Amino acid sequence: MLINKQDITTLILAGGKSSRMGGNDKGLIKINDEYIMSELIELSEIFTNSVILNINRNKDIYEKFKIKLISDLHVNFQGPLAGIYSGMTEAKTKYILVLPCDCPMISDIFFKDILKDNFKDKIRCAHDGNRLQPVHALIDRSMASNLKVFLDSGERKIDKWYNQEKLEIIDFSNNPQFFININTPEDLEKYKLEKIKNDN
Repeated sequence: MLINKQDITTLILAGGKSSRMGGNDKGLIKINDEYIMSELIELSEIFTNSVILNINRNKDIYEKFKIKLISDLHVNFQGPLAGIYSGMTEAKTKYILVLPCDCPMISDIFFKDILKDNFKDKIRCAHDGNRLQPVHALIDRSMASNLKVFLDSGERKIDKWYNQEKLEIIDFSNNPQFFININTPEDLEKYKLEKIKNDN
């Protein structure tokens, strides 16, 4: 059993500076003329009620995706927590499912595991077998006021916020490829080669 999709909004984070990508907006990376997050949006629309995209630039290009666009309420690229807080204030559902824009290997299996029913804590986070994956998380929107206090105190580190809260950990050690992300031009080239190999 999965949590009722009507209770979940997917928040895709694409609001960072992409410093290691030479400033190129990671949300707008294309492979074979397709945006790398196109499939992520499609899966999100299948498993959740709606999708919000957190961006801080290139709004005119992102409008092509025809989904709700929001920017950080805390300005100057304050990191993923600022995007998460903005998404929590915009969403109308009980939960938000937070995902990064540059994780093209995620499949339906990820959604089925992270959204399984019987969610008792306020934050459910993925673990790849080696480390926590903090921007792959299901968060109860009642945590918004708590997060605002944390941000207003000047804190920005997502791990630090999580450490203050009780987490439910979902083990994805059998599928670490879900967390392959594209932070550098080298990562992008490596992913392109992997995709060609898998497609053949």
